[in-house]
Amino acid sequence: MWKWLLYSLILFNIGFFAWNAQRGIPLKQHSQNQDLDGAVKLLLLKEQPLLSVNESEDKKINMCFSLGPFVRKTEARAVKKKLLKWDIDATQRTHKTVTDGFWVIIPATKTRKAANNNIKRLKELGVRDYFLVATGSQKNAISLGVFSKSSSARRRLAAMDKKGVKAKITGVDLPKRSYWLDWPGAGLALTPLQLGSLQKSFKGIGTVSVECHL
Repeated sequence: MWKWLLYSLILFNIGFFAWNAQRGIPLKQHSQNQDLDGAVKLLLLKEQPLLSVNESEDKKINMCFSLGPFVRKTEARAVKKKLLKWDIDATQRTHKTVTDGFWVIIPATKTRKAANNNIKRLKELGVRDYFLVATGSQKNAISLGVFSKSSSARRRLAAMDKKGVKAKITGVDLPKRSYWLDWPGAGLALTPLQLGSLQKSFKGIGTVSVECHL
C-alpha cells in the first residue's frame, strides 16, 4: 500500500511540473521578474537627468557691443581713449580676413636664364619695381606689383604695355586686418550723438551686437 502511495505522489509532482512548464514561466522566475520590474520603475522615477552647473553655463550666450571696423590699429586706440571718457571700457580686437588682390606679372618662363633676360630688359627700360618669383606655381615669373584695387592693377598693366612689356593680371588672396572695440552688452550703449561724432572722423564705422567672451 505504501509503495502505491509513493508512486502516486511522484506522478502528481511530475504532472504539476509539466503543467507549469507548459505555461512557460516557473513560479520562482515570475516572482523575480516582478521584483526587477518594480526596481527599474523606482530608479526611473528617482534618477531624473539634471543639468550640471557647467552645462547650464555653456548654454548662456554673452553679447557685446562692437564698434568698427577701423582700418588702422592707431585709430582704434584713439577711439578707445575717447570711449573711456564716456565711461565705456572697451577691449580692442583684431579681425583677420582674406580679400581679393590683383597681381601684375610677366608670365613664368621655363628656365631661370629666360627669366633673367626679362629682368635685364626691364632694367634697360627703366622699370624699377619688380622682383623674380623664385618658388611656387609662378616660379620664374616677374612680379610687377600686387594691388588691392583692380583699377590700380590695370593702370600698371597699361604702363607696361606702353613700354612693350607683355604682362598680365592674375588673382591672388591678400590678408586683410580690421580692428574693433568690444564691451559688454550690459554696459552703456553709445548715444546717436556720440556715434555720429565718431563717424565724422572715421568713415564707415558703426556699432553691431556680437557674441563675445569678455
